[in-house]
Amino acid sequence: MPASSRRRAARLRAAYTRESLPLAACGVRSGRGCAAFDSGLGLDVCTVSQRRLRALLALGLFNHGPGSLWPRRVSLADVTRYTLVVSPRYDDLVITARAPYNVTCWLVGHDDFSEMGLPGLRVECSYEDGWRLRHTPTGATMTVTGDRHGRLQGPPDPGSNYSRLLTTDAPITDEEQITLNALPQLTADSETLLAALAVRLCTHAPDGSWDIGMWFYDLTDRPDRGAAHHRRLSVEGDQCTLHWDSDPHPEDLRAALTDPVIGLCGTTARPTSDGWLLRYGRVRLMAHPVAWRL
Repeated sequence: MPASSRRRAARLRAAYTRESLPLAACGVRSGRGCAAFDSGLGLDVCTVSQRRLRALLALGLFNHGPGSLWPRRVSLADVTRYTLVVSPRYDDLVITARAPYNVTCWLVGHDDFSEMGLPGLRVECSYEDGWRLRHTPTGATMTVTGDRHGRLQGPPDPGSNYSRLLTTDAPITDEEQITLNALPQLTADSETLLAALAVRLCTHAPDGSWDIGMWFYDLTDRPDRGAAHHRRLSVEGDQCTLHWDSDPHPEDLRAALTDPVIGLCGTTARPTSDGWLLRYGRVRLMAHPVAWRL
């Protein structure tokens, strides 16, 4: 991609993702061209291991509360309470946050096993303002940093893991393996769709017409949908069902996945009596923005 085109693509991407221009440019450069499911901005084209990691992250983020299908000690949804930006790259998932330590502590399990985090996610290396993480079952990496451009400052310091988070030296625990084994079988299409949900946590329309708001806030001056923030994402074959009882507004989720600029290419949507039916490839996502019966 020529430099001028890359700059235009970075500006366009940043307008929707809240990334800084240098951060967005790294994602565009990593796009490796426009795949059939990619808009050319690099949000959805990635390695197979990255796609798997992002899909697992989505299952953790969108299961929270009494209806959660994940173990109670997996509280990934609390990550969405923090001010952060998600920046997907071809072979990495970068999260810039005002409180990178707090975000990392929700994502990675503790060595006293008080919290599980995302099963198999480990600290590979510590830096002055962030961490390089690796998901040992897939080999995919994540970066969490306080630098708004996505950089990890200072020399690597493996001894600075003061939060006692599990490192790559720690093998998968029995509880983590049980959790991973209990997860639904995901096809390539379902992984792509779930990954698309995860990387659009912070997306919004530049004109303010829709805003995902981290699945925690409404930023469009519309009536609040509630404060419980319960979510349940289930997958059975090519059928996915997502329930939630707070923000975002259902139209915003549909817009984020079907927007002509930032959407997941090939995704269609039609309204149902109580939400939206989204289709991508062979996968159907029933999005129900209502509380479910317990």
